[in-house]
Amino acid sequence: MRDDAADSRFLAHLDFRELCREWRPRAAAYCRVFRGLSDQDREDVVGEALARAWAARDRFDPARPFAPWFLTIVRRAALDALARPGRRISPECVDDVPSPVPGAEEAAVRDSEADFVRRFVAALDPRDRELASLVYGQGLGLAEAARVAGMPEGTAKWRMHEVRKGLRKAWEEEYGG
Repeated sequence: MRDDAADSRFLAHLDFRELCREWRPRAAAYCRVFRGLSDQDREDVVGEALARAWAARDRFDPARPFAPWFLTIVRRAALDALARPGRRISPECVDDVPSPVPGAEEAAVRDSEADFVRRFVAALDPRDRELASLVYGQGLGLAEAARVAGMPEGTAKWRMHEVRKGLRKAWEEEYGG
């Protein structure tokens, strides 16, 4: 992850190919929280967001971190895509990501835990899923995540507290504490 100082200087020396190489994977990961977008829609959203960010690069304030600015653009592009009539509907709710682990027992435990987390995340309210993705998947602080998600910081803190509390309760029910 970039630190804030690196973020501030990020666009000053960057060309479009570097922007794509550096930020396409993070944008694609963030787009997974927007249910209802097909794989093709997500690719389109990422491309659109990269183009919008490049076109608006003169409006980026180098005194502020790059990640929240860019992820806000990604979010708006995703919401635009969801509102578009005639869009493709995704048949999947959560991507299945295999995790290579040595040993059959460790692999079984890891797969079971990964499945538990996928089910938990899939059951979250869409706003909570988005917020958790920004905090845990994108590494943003709560204030930055709240700004990207368009909610007050206090609301984001409360929502994340409730997500953690729900995860702890579900874990205890599933695995006995």
